Amino acid sequence: MWKIIPDWYIDRKNFIENSLKKYLLEYFENKGLFLGKVDNAWIDTFKEASLYALEWWKKLRAILALEFFLTLKKKDFSELEFQDDIVKFCLALECIHAYSLIHDDLPCMDNDVLRRWKATVWKKYWEYYAVLVWDMLHSLAFEMISEIKNISLSAQLSNLLSRSAWFHWMIWWQIDDMHFEEYPERINISDLMKLHNRKTWALIKASVQGWILLSEKIKHIHKLSQFWEKLWLAFQIKDDLLDVEWSSEETGKSVWWEKKWFVYFMWVDKTKNYLNDTIKDCLSIIEILNSKNISFLVWYVKNRKK
Repeated sequence: MWKIIPDWYIDRKNFIENSLKKYLLEYFENKGLFLGKVDNAWIDTFKEASLYALEWWKKLRAILALEFFLTLKKKDFSELEFQDDIVKFCLALECIHAYSLIHDDLPCMDNDVLRRWKATVWKKYWEYYAVLVWDMLHSLAFEMISEIKNISLSAQLSNLLSRSAWFHWMIWWQIDDMHFEEYPERINISDLMKLHNRKTWALIKASVQGWILLSEKIKHIHKLSQFWEKLWLAFQIKDDLLDVEWSSEETGKSVWWEKKWFVYFMWVDKTKNYLNDTIKDCLSIIEILNSKNISFLVWYVKNRKK
């Protein structure tokens, strides 16, 4: 099943991408930045860079949130509309995710020039554009959340999303990352787990808790409490394996050997076994949902090639 991306996944990915583009274009137009209203090439390039920053990600976090929401609410995908609260939440997730990747790729951070076979935002549009797009996407995510109709729910989701990008998570992870870049001999497997906990786990946790709040199925928070922890772990282990076993041409991103990897401590075979066990745990946790689509998303994390 995992070898071919199913139509339902493509439909949801296209829906998220089209909704992001629609939201951004309307936003620029309403703010007076739409091409034709302002005769300013700099503004046009900023708009182009903003759209570019959002256009080629897998949209896995948004699709994960969307699919869980549909499953718990027993709704059909065809019933969704652009203005729905769950859609605004999904768009906000993707803005935060794109913002974090732009940040990681900057010359002052990881200095990456390639993601998904394309130039990173700073490489294509220069660093100052990347920083400004990064700033805009971060603030725009919370503007999207503020548009959620239920004011109390909007406040909870805003708090949830901010905690996935605040000092103790994304920012503190980057500080740790830079520290271990300078002193690689100081890291151990426990530190590595904590490091990636802050990097990947927080936003996946936000995806899961967000759809639970939006679906009003609070009882599932306890039953599914370990799912996001297991899934982020599987996601990061797979990333490490890709960097070891695949080239930049195959993965579409920069790859290199680092001491901050699970493979460094476990070697390849043991890391693969760890990944398999973690995926089994994920599938066991979500059995209560009886969803083939969500099971596919778990298998997709394990078997992706990029």
